Amino acid sequence: MSFSPRIRIVRKIVYLPLARADLLEAITYIGRQLDSPQAAKALHNAFLDAVERVAAFPYAYELYRTDRPMLDEIRKVPVKGYVLYYTVYEDRIELRRFLHGRRERKDMI
Repeated sequence: MSFSPRIRIVRKIVYLPLARADLLEAITYIGRQLDSPQAAKALHNAFLDAVERVAAFPYAYELYRTDRPMLDEIRKVPVKGYVLYYTVYEDRIELRRFLHGRRERKDMI
């Protein structure tokens, strides 16, 4: 019996400025405005866990559907009431946005 080795492609994770700003805004809002540093830390940890899952299995998550034409496929993964939007390229994964699940997304992604 012959086994074919599995090749795992390692892609660089790139945080786009909007994704970084979205994450900071969410953590700051929860930690300061809602006065819940533990919840802010839990969201940050859940975000980091999601990034690890995306890095390991980038095509496992749902495609973002929109009526607008897009040049690149955008995927999304839920994270504690928020949604992380990302794009997979051959050499990298770009984290595009991190938005609250109830926030209007039209023209934001």
